Amino acid sequence: MKVEHLSLEHGLLRHLISDTYTTKRLAEIKQALTDHHSHEILPVANGLFAASSSQAPDSLSGYQNVWVRDNIMVADSYRRRGDFAPAIACIQGLTKFFVTQLPRFREIISDPTRVLHKDANRRPHIRFTAQTLADLPEKWTHAQNDALGQALWFRFRLANTNVLPMNASDYGLYRIFQAYFAAIEYWQDPDSGAWEEGLKVNNSSVGAVLAGLEEMRNYHLSQETSSADEEQLTALIAKGRQHLHATLPFESPPQRLIDSALLFLIHPFEVVQTREVQDVILNLVQARLRGAVGIKRYAGDSYFCQDYDEWFPPGQMSTAFSDKLEFRDAHLQPECEAQWCLFDPLLSIIYGQRFLADRSDQASFQKQLHYFNRSLAQVTASGDCPELYFLKHGRYIPNIHTPLAWTQANQALALYLMEKSIGER
Repeated sequence: MKVEHLSLEHGLLRHLISDTYTTKRLAEIKQALTDHHSHEILPVANGLFAASSSQAPDSLSGYQNVWVRDNIMVADSYRRRGDFAPAIACIQGLTKFFVTQLPRFREIISDPTRVLHKDANRRPHIRFTAQTLADLPEKWTHAQNDALGQALWFRFRLANTNVLPMNASDYGLYRIFQAYFAAIEYWQDPDSGAWEEGLKVNNSSVGAVLAGLEEMRNYHLSQETSSADEEQLTALIAKGRQHLHATLPFESPPQRLIDSALLFLIHPFEVVQTREVQDVILNLVQARLRGAVGIKRYAGDSYFCQDYDEWFPPGQMSTAFSDKLEFRDAHLQPECEAQWCLFDPLLSIIYGQRFLADRSDQASFQKQLHYFNRSLAQVTASGDCPELYFLKHGRYIPNIHTPLAWTQANQALALYLMEKSIGER
């Protein structure tokens, strides 16, 4: 397909983007974003964030609802920027929701047949309504181990950093995650992963669970106490580590090799321990998935492919496609995958963290700057941070899920780190 031109040429911040920054120029960027509420992410209810604030309560997109994964990413962005109140309120809301899911956890843990978890809707749910914390009626791909692992990681990270001390009630709830991950054998459990699609063993899911279990173990060590299940915890961590060692830097070989979800294992979860493996993941994403506007989730991704809104009515555009992915894939033309906006700021964050850890690492600073600028270019003329850009009649435009809270959170953190990098140069 011939691409005529990019809508990014008219973005809000185009006149402020530079190859060199001063604190004054960054302040101008920050002021423009503040004036347009670009990074404003307000909770809907119970401290929880909708996936997109632009969606009406009855939107057919479903993006007015709560995803566990998105909420952890938003809350962690707040935490890393020193704004602890929304991070605490978010995990408290998620904790209340997980209490409603306890029967599902327990049913799968106690299942002697070890088959109940194969029904995704019998697993703990990962998508729900913020106002009532109630399950949504539609069938969904709730087999998403990464979301549960992220929640476990975040609650124990808050405890380990003294942002929100662990109380007995919370510990009793999150402790059950360990037994659940053992019951489903998370290191070899096919799940729908970060993109909620077909079942396969995803390293981005295995790694997220591993991050949660390791953060739980760190809590035990910091308290100088041992859990009655410490032996099981150690074994579960070893299983996850063994699987990642054997299969990284790929996502789910042989089905899928390169996937941008693997970046989450570098940030925020920090489970890829060697710089060498980190670099391979980073290089593969940049070599194979980086586009002119944003970054693809994976090669062959048909979600919001070219002219997507012409092939699927509003009620079907964001539906669960795990059982009919081949039908959606059939619409994709070569090289017409959507280009997402959450990954460029994520790459800027990763390289920015490297530079701040070693200020002689100018190569990392240049990468931080490069992806920071790409992210700024994605901001629309009205100041919104989109979910993605897709090809509409040969022209890249944002999709309807604009702004996306996850993009907003990543870009806010990327700006925060760029301010630190520029201030310390």
